[in-house]
Amino acid sequence: MKNKKYIAGVLALALGLGITAVPSAEAAPAVQSLDYINGATNEYSFRMKEEARVHEQNVRKIRFEFRRDGDQEKYDRAMKEEQRRHDRAVKQIKRDYDQRTPWRR
Repeated sequence: MKNKKYIAGVLALALGLGITAVPSAEAAPAVQSLDYINGATNEYSFRMKEEARVHEQNVRKIRFEFRRDGDQEKYDRAMKEEQRRHDRAVKQIKRDYDQRTPWRR
């Protein structure tokens, strides 16, 4: 009877030590860099690339509409407006970068 108690105690000790050792090895996960979908390495680069994509898309839309209707004044006005919008967005991104303010809080 004594042997069964000792064996059960040793097995319980081994099981307890095994359970306590496993989580401590996995407690600190490896540091993973945040990967952005467009290949950027940080938030500001991501925002700049995204703004460039949006700007290019808007310019293509304006050019398409110009080819369709041929209104030069409407084209010039839309391009000027899009360029202003793009410049403001880029300026805001650069301001956030210089002030080290995060995009989202």
